[in-house]
Amino acid sequence: MKEKIILDAHFDMLLDVLAFRRRGERSVLERRFLPDLRAGGVNVVVCSIFILDELLPEGALRNALDQISALRADLDESPSFALCVSARGCREAAASGRVALFLSLEGVEPLGRDILLLRVFYELGVRLVGLSWSRRNYACDGVSFDEAAPASSQGSLTSFGRELVAEACRLGMVADVSHLNDAGFREVCDMLGERGLPFIASHSNCRELAPSPRNLAEWQLEALAAAGGAIGMNAYGPFVAVERRERTPETLFAHLDSIIKRYGARSAGIGLDLCACLESLSGGYDEGGDTDLFKNHAEAGERFIKMIRERLSADDADAVLGENFLRVFERVIGQ
Repeated sequence: MKEKIILDAHFDMLLDVLAFRRRGERSVLERRFLPDLRAGGVNVVVCSIFILDELLPEGALRNALDQISALRADLDESPSFALCVSARGCREAAASGRVALFLSLEGVEPLGRDILLLRVFYELGVRLVGLSWSRRNYACDGVSFDEAAPASSQGSLTSFGRELVAEACRLGMVADVSHLNDAGFREVCDMLGERGLPFIASHSNCRELAPSPRNLAEWQLEALAAAGGAIGMNAYGPFVAVERRERTPETLFAHLDSIIKRYGARSAGIGLDLCACLESLSGGYDEGGDTDLFKNHAEAGERFIKMIRERLSADDADAVLGENFLRVFERVIGQ
């Protein structure tokens, strides 16, 4: 029997892996992450390489390489995890009881404006590329977190951004449009459409239900679904609902349900973006909903993943919980 995949398409765990290893800890993955992932049933994680503002611009490349180096060192001590560069490798890891990890750039600041570095990151195992993290870089503009800000700016992709998307397609890297502004989204969609390739929004919700510019408008959801892509439901409270009292798993499921009713179960996934459990990022978990809906993957499993299993058919639940993202990976990255 094929192992069921539960894939979280966005987790900034590498920041903590690096931070704790610098303090002398070992087997960080096994000690600090494995128990909650097991409890939540999550067996595939896309690890984002995110660069803190204070490291920009000069420290971006060094810190990205440090994160990858720390991960690889920790993998030597954490046999329950496996770094994967293909869908087949992911399935094999899950079948053997390990947690499969993929690497993704969350913003291309580590590249500067040097396209040759994209191949370097590919060779180091990176298979997904998020062009932006809500800030401007040499490739594009990110979208603001501020509800009062315009949903899109005047700037689309730069010439370097278009070169980068083309090179990512050539190498076989999945494009991720979460955090990208509307104009950039449209251009990525057009470029990948010409090549017949799907793309993803790893951690975004529906702008119609929660009007943050970080969420996707209906035209974006439609375009992403038409391309054969998937959008991962984000558990960050302000992206779930405007009112704090409505920042609940039930409301997050409403985002998922809206996508399924409009575009089918093959267009949705989960990209929980849990940050409150990360020492490197968080001010702590807030039960009132100002941060994450779930304090860790164990709670996400009990309060959201279980809900998906209970409310959707078995096939639709399998699709949403992992198969949709893996389908995109198979198409772009390869078997």
